Amino acid sequence: MIQLENVSHDFMHQNEPKRILQDINLSVQRREVFGLVGNTGSGKSTILRIMNGFIKPTKGSVSLLGEVLDDKNKHDLVKRTAMIFQNFNLLSNLNVLENVLLPTKLRKMDRDKSLEKAKDYLRYVGLEGYEEAYIKTLSGGEKQRVAIARTLMSEPDIIFCDEPTSALDGEMRYDILRLLRDINETMGTTMIVVSHDISVIESLCHQAAILENGKIDTIIPINRKEIKNISYREVLLGD
Repeated sequence: MIQLENVSHDFMHQNEPKRILQDINLSVQRREVFGLVGNTGSGKSTILRIMNGFIKPTKGSVSLLGEVLDDKNKHDLVKRTAMIFQNFNLLSNLNVLENVLLPTKLRKMDRDKSLEKAKDYLRYVGLEGYEEAYIKTLSGGEKQRVAIARTLMSEPDIIFCDEPTSALDGEMRYDILRLLRDINETMGTTMIVVSHDISVIESLCHQAAILENGKIDTIIPINRKEIKNISYREVLLGD
């Protein structure tokens, strides 16, 4: 599904190339949730952007959906993927339904079919009845649900998740984790998850690469844990 072979990448710093990724080799299988973990500056977000075609590596090859990613096929391959962002990336001047419909407008899909599809996905993410609401009226968890519904509109083979719960807290965080896991399990969608939160990785991922100083330290298998909310009262008082 996704394969990186001997991938290295340089950024220019004070007119000199600075290597931030060194000889990255990893493989992600169909229907797998793969985590990228590491401290700030470890290179995990750069790997994500190389995988989804946002960045071209300085060295090495990237295969996406069984094809080597290059300038000729990049557009067609990337169309089969989608992205969930840390800060939602919603348009505040549009209502919920209009935000969810954005991918269909960009891809010139049939409006009537898209409208019903958008309503179905809003129902799926738990936002039935929110179609006319504007983004500023929503909680953080509701905004991320809108973003997820928008992502599903293009029926992607792969979803890239960049810190999908870091802007959330409490029960909202756990609800989004449950929703992402359900998408993987029921729709078979492959996911790449970048997170600094080990509990997110433990809840969602089948395996994860631990990055340190631009290199993969190790890749470990994970037995996904049950996703459950632990209240502040339980933690502090032992209830």
